[in-house]
Amino acid sequence: MSPSVPVYLIDTDVLEHIRHRSDSAKIYSALVGMAKGGSLKTVKQVFGELKKHNTAYGILHPHEKHFLVPPKIQYCTEVQLKLDLVRQHAEYLWPQTGGKNPDPADPWLVAVAAAHGYALVTDESQTSTACIPAACRHPTLTTKCISGPHFLIEVGVVTEIKPEHISPHAFFGIH
Repeated sequence: MSPSVPVYLIDTDVLEHIRHRSDSAKIYSALVGMAKGGSLKTVKQVFGELKKHNTAYGILHPHEKHFLVPPKIQYCTEVQLKLDLVRQHAEYLWPQTGGKNPDPADPWLVAVAAAHGYALVTDESQTSTACIPAACRHPTLTTKCISGPHFLIEVGVVTEIKPEHISPHAFFGIH
């Protein structure tokens, strides 16, 4: 893969939200293709979280090896240093603190994206001060962070976001 091709690191919520769309089979197929091509990845902990979501897990589990960031990339020194910064500056993402957002994948997603220059894809609130996007804006962790709908538009899997799709929940048809 050429260095000019961006790599996206995707969160559990986006992978699960896709199942609500009428074109979900097409979207999942495109994501599997991106994963096989190396432009879409995730961390091991995301597949652990996906086990609670039967539909998404059932579709994606057979392709897990293509989605996962290799261990030598996820567990390298650079990521460990970024994890320390997540613990210091975004403790709300750290499960051991007992915060309101104890997703085990969140600190890993931010650390891996920040260490390797990946764009992070999550449907967590862009305006909250205690979610993945807030951590991505911290000066020591700065990394691109976009919502699932914007990611799908950016990579050409979906061709439009309608005005009524102002939020990821509306875009994915989650009520």
